[in-house]
Amino acid sequence: MSEDVGRWVVHSYAAAHHKTIMAVDIAGYNDPRRTTAHRLVVHEGFWDLMRTAFAEAGIPWDVLFRENTGDGAMIHLPPEVAKADLVAQLPDRMLAELRRYNAVHAEEANVRLRVALHAGEVYQGSHGTVSDANSFAFRLLDEPAAKKALKDSGAAMVLIVSNSFYEDVVRADPAADAASYRRIPVQVKETKTEAWLRLLGAPGQEFAAPVTKPAAMTAASFGALVEALLAVECVRDAESRRLLLGMFSRREIADAVRHQSEDRLHVIELARTCERYDGGLAELLAAVRLLDPGSPEIERLETVITSRSTLGVR
Repeated sequence: MSEDVGRWVVHSYAAAHHKTIMAVDIAGYNDPRRTTAHRLVVHEGFWDLMRTAFAEAGIPWDVLFRENTGDGAMIHLPPEVAKADLVAQLPDRMLAELRRYNAVHAEEANVRLRVALHAGEVYQGSHGTVSDANSFAFRLLDEPAAKKALKDSGAAMVLIVSNSFYEDVVRADPAADAASYRRIPVQVKETKTEAWLRLLGAPGQEFAAPVTKPAAMTAASFGALVEALLAVECVRDAESRRLLLGMFSRREIADAVRHQSEDRLHVIELARTCERYDGGLAELLAAVRLLDPGSPEIERLETVITSRSTLGVR
């Protein structure tokens, strides 16, 4: 329903916004072996590992819409969060946090995840979101083939992406490892389609013969970049970091760095932003050198930045 006001059209409901949608389910959350105490530990552990994984992938937690579904979550990501980050970096960070969590908790409190990714239009209602795309993401999550693959493989996590997400995002980015996905049919309720599935942390995967590269050609991880930055005092200290940003010659980079109240999260945001610009890491290194020239920490930072830049990580 809409009404004309002059030459403008005013709708009786809010306009839809395009969002990336992540649906997450804790496998076996209601397993009878879990007591209420186990489920409380699982619940807290799940949200802690999700927050940490997003931070390590350079995606600020506070820009996300998050809805607790009881045995998982629905997360909406705004357009400014690159979809490629969700398949190129986030799954491995989630797997790392799952392993850390499961290693120190009883089997009854262990967490294994099913994660679905899709994108579409979302309306914001007065009591939550309304979206066919939301429903579609949860249909992918409920596909029996995905549940069976996770159970049979013993993997820590299964990632299911819609066919459109696979074609537009996964195949477009070599870092997303499109070859590790396999096509699966989806038939849940009235939904009949195809999707793509990737298993992470399955026993035996780590024994596959690695592709060896010369040491000089191995790109440092994003986590190594963050740690190298935090080792530099003028980056680690909040006051010095403000001065550092003021010394950037390219203001479009400095101005794009969203403020985070926690030092580590702000440094992650700084690194992630610089990587999204051609020459952004070089700009960061130049500014750091002006404040703290010649220290061993700067030399280490230069090595890490050079490693990432050599293999095309901006």
